[in-house]
Amino acid sequence: MKDFFRHIHWWMSQWTTPVIRWLIYTCVVGFLLVAFFPNLIVSLMGASFRTTLLRGNLWQLITYAFVHASFAHLFFNLFSLWMFGTRLERRWGSRAFLRFAVVVIVGSVLTHLVLTPLVGQASVFIIGISGLVYGVLFAYAYYYPDEVVYVQFLIPLQVKYFVALLGLIAFLSSVQTSGGGIAHLTHLGGLLFGYLFVRNPRWFQWLPVPDLDRHSWR
Repeated sequence: MKDFFRHIHWWMSQWTTPVIRWLIYTCVVGFLLVAFFPNLIVSLMGASFRTTLLRGNLWQLITYAFVHASFAHLFFNLFSLWMFGTRLERRWGSRAFLRFAVVVIVGSVLTHLVLTPLVGQASVFIIGISGLVYGVLFAYAYYYPDEVVYVQFLIPLQVKYFVALLGLIAFLSSVQTSGGGIAHLTHLGGLLFGYLFVRNPRWFQWLPVPDLDRHSWR
């Protein structure tokens, strides 16, 4: 079994950067845990105003990102992280990208949690790494605005317009009374903290992070 996981890790190393790779691993493990213990894992790892802020379960500011409700939810988040985050990590280096990931993961869900009482969702659990995905998309559009992506794998659109469209959709959806089960405020928070990090990275230099590039299986 150890040889099997070592082979998987070697294969992943050919296609991914260190932080993206460990984010994928953690999300896959979280998804498997939800498959076996859905209610327990969501209540323990998901984030909500009442459990995270009022009860002080502050670990949920991080762990919510590694819980996904369905395979499609998991796949499209991880595919987007790999597609856009890999190039950013190579540009910044793994430690800077990990610092970015922590800032956006925490900042995006805090944006949602502090506003949810105003829309009557204080008990709703937030799960999924989509807040980071939106932060990554903003950063990618900042550095590579004129590159073309294919929306739904069909429609060509420059990244700057694609991200602007996503931001508009997230904003309009967040002011509706019903969000359809999607944490639009978290998406807006991801865009906001992605912007703050890209424009003012020195604000977050104090945040200590490990060097995941050294954490590999031999």
